[in-house]
Parts: sequence; structure tokens; C-alpha cells
Amino acid sequence: MNGDHQARGGAIPAAPYTARPPSPPAIMIPAPTFLKANEPIVCVPSFANIDPLFLTAPELEIITQNRPQEAYDSVNNWQYEDRRTAQEILDFLWLGPSSVARDKEFLQKNGFTMLLAARDARMAQARLMGVDRVARELGLHAETLDVEDHQDLIRSLPEAVRKINNHMLDVYRSQALGNQTEQPLGEGAMVIDKTKFRRGKVLIFCETGNDRSAAVVNAYLMSVFGMNMIQACQFIQFRRFCVSLDEDMKYLLMTYEGLLQAQKTVNRYKLQNGQLPTPASTVSPTTPTTGLGAALPVFETKPKRGIEETYEEVDDDDMDGVMDEFQLDRERYQDRPAFVPFVDRP
Repeated sequence: MNGDHQARGGAIPAAPYTARPPSPPAIMIPAPTFLKANEPIVCVPSFANIDPLFLTAPELEIITQNRPQEAYDSVNNWQYEDRRTAQEILDFLWLGPSSVARDKEFLQKNGFTMLLAARDARMAQARLMGVDRVARELGLHAETLDVEDHQDLIRSLPEAVRKINNHMLDVYRSQALGNQTEQPLGEGAMVIDKTKFRRGKVLIFCETGNDRSAAVVNAYLMSVFGMNMIQACQFIQFRRFCVSLDEDMKYLLMTYEGLLQAQKTVNRYKLQNGQLPTPASTVSPTTPTTGLGAALPVFETKPKRGIEETYEEVDDDDMDGVMDEFQLDRERYQDRPAFVPFVDRP
């Protein structure tokens, strides 16, 4: 507001004015709290932490090998030049800039089997950040995730997770010596020569390796390891210190976390109540996943309850809980000082 308008009527604003819309509060990523110095962040894969229709327990075991993943704080050993290299986030998934995806010696030395580019859609039109030639020469599987903006990215995250998981499963199946049963991933169904087994390894990259590709890795940790957004950010930054997600990206990933949690809760409830068959009988290992989880079979849906039925099911205890929530919400405002937008000029 200008000075003339501020002085009009003998009143002045009680606080500064701004013309832009209010911004949401920043999402702070705190440092992990440990009991001992130099203690790593440890992540143990567990089927209980993920959507039961996203992956079956045998599939999760194949992908992760049930190995605990550790991340030590790299801040003390980090050098500026390290941002130009790729870092191991998981023992089968690396994160780095696009320059490393064209380094044949680096790719061969570390045994990568898949390259996943998270690039701006405009670069796809200009055929930039393409690694098809390198992938063909080295016999690697190459995938791209072309997005226009952050909103487009959140729609593409499930596809990225699916591509990584399908590749890890395909690499495993390609080394099977024989099938004893018709069930592809059942116990004893596949025989693998562990002495010659070569596990899949994925390199995810974008221009810098610090934003778009880091968001894909974050989404993967949430989807497959059951981390929340904060835990995934902490884990990744311990491995690759230069990762920098802007506030819009953090809010996007927090939204994705909520979608994953909602789908996991709904699917577990349906399985427990017999509304869905067991995952092993509904999801084929070769069935591509869509949305946030695995492709689901079509079931006959029950009609929605009417509002009268809903009211009949609400008892006094439920109403007490609702009133407690209202009371808790009201308490947030009790100690807040009253705010007056204008005050009299002294």
C-alpha cells in the first residue's frame, strides 16, 4: 500500500502488506536424531510397510533380496566434485547427473543393467539427454520419464516405480534355470544359480541429479520400502549430499505419500475383510502396474450406503470422538493474541 492510502482516515496497517497469495509453510527436513555419533540410517524392507496389491511378498524379496540398506552421513567426506558423479542410494539403485549416463567405463565398471532418465519434455523433443546409443552398445535397458512440470511428474511417479520393479524382476527371471511349477514366483518355482547370478542395477539421472531424478528415487523409497517423505529425503541426502528439492517438489512428494498411504490402508482393509483375493492370486508377476499400485482385477462393487444407514451405525462413542476432535481444533486458537488489521496513528 502507498503512503497516502496508509494514512487515510488516521489509521495505519498493523502488519506489512503484500500483493502475492500467501505461501504455505516451508517443509523442513531435520537432521536424523541418533543415540550415537556416525550412526547410519538403516532401512529394512518389509511387506508390512507397503501396499499388499502393489507387490507380492516374493516379488519384494526378489527386488530387495531382504537386505537392510544403510546410509551414513557423507557431509564430512563430501567434496564439490562429487556432485558430478553418481552415488549408490540402494545396493541396486544409483542417483546421479546425466553426464555419468554417457560414461561407458563407469557403467560397465559398476554393472548397471538399466538407465532411467527423468527429463524435461522439451528435451525429449530436442532429443537431448538420450542414452539409447550408449545403452545399445553396452546391452543395457534404457527408459525415459518425460515430464512437463511438477504436476506431470506426480502422475509419472508410479510409472517410474513400475519400470524399475519390472526390470529387477525381469533380470531375475532371465537367469532362471528351470520352472518346477506353473507359478512363476512361488517357493521352489524358480531355480537360480547363485554362483552366477547377476542382480539388476538401475541408474536414475536428470540434468543435475539433484532434483527431478532425486524425486523419483524419493518416490521409490516410499513405494517399496514404506518410508515417509521426510525419511526418504534424509536417507537420500546422507548418500548424495548435494540433493536439493524445492518447496513445490517437497509438497508434491508429501501428496504422493498421502496417496500411497491411503491406497495401502484401503487395500489392506479389503484383504482383511475378504473383499479382495490374496495378492498372489490376483496379480501376475508380468502384469504391468498402473496408478499407484498393481493392476487390479475387476470386482462387483457393492452399492454405497445411504445416509440413513450411516446415521444408524454411529453410536454415542463415535460422536464423543468427533466432539473431542472439534475441541482439540478449538484449543489451537485459545492462546493466540487478537489481530487487528489497522491501528490508529499515534
